[in-house]
Amino acid sequence: MANSVSNSLQSQRNPEGEIRPNERSLDTRSRILAASGPVFAAQGYAGATVREICSTAGVNIASVGYHFGDKLGLYREVIHDLRLARAKRFPTPNTDLRKPQDTLQALVNTLLARMLITEEAAWETELLMREMQDPTPVFESIVEGFFRPLFDQLTETLQLLVKSELPTHAVQHLAFSTVGQCLYYRVGARAIQVLIPEQELDAHYDIESLAQHITAVMLAACENFAASQQKIERSDK
Repeated sequence: MANSVSNSLQSQRNPEGEIRPNERSLDTRSRILAASGPVFAAQGYAGATVREICSTAGVNIASVGYHFGDKLGLYREVIHDLRLARAKRFPTPNTDLRKPQDTLQALVNTLLARMLITEEAAWETELLMREMQDPTPVFESIVEGFFRPLFDQLTETLQLLVKSELPTHAVQHLAFSTVGQCLYYRVGARAIQVLIPEQELDAHYDIESLAQHITAVMLAACENFAASQQKIERSDK
């Protein structure tokens, strides 16, 4: 087996040890993909140019057409690879119908991690945020691939935690309220840094602390939602 692998690698090179065209082609494709993600994130899909991407990758401008068809084809491939990478790093937790409280906290933790952790590839979250604000032709596939699986689990879990039957739209509102709390710590990060002393930030604003807080808020909301809704409806009359 080891010899067959070695022979396969050797077959990609000519007698002088130079890389054969098929191996060089794969390297070019990988370099384009590696360069394009950060460029799309920084410039947006509309602002990014094939020329800038190829210059960053150090490849001929015609390479994008050869490997991906056009800029949109390249962008679709970037999004596809991004989804796979993030699903591996931040997998959606399994729903435990017997422990919806624990599941809720795990889902909130996953949401926060996806939004706030930036060590490995800061451009990924930035690119997704751009899509939310300025959708491209791939936006719907992003929603279906990135957001729907976790959103469906979130609504299912919240329905288990609510003490009374609620219409579907009310449970969806609770789910969006959960997501919105998580999202604020991303979009409002600069304001939070100004408002909160650094020592408090370090002590109480890590992902685990935020997940515990948001989970507690949503558990309280689920516990009292029906009664609170009735009070609001009576006051409107």
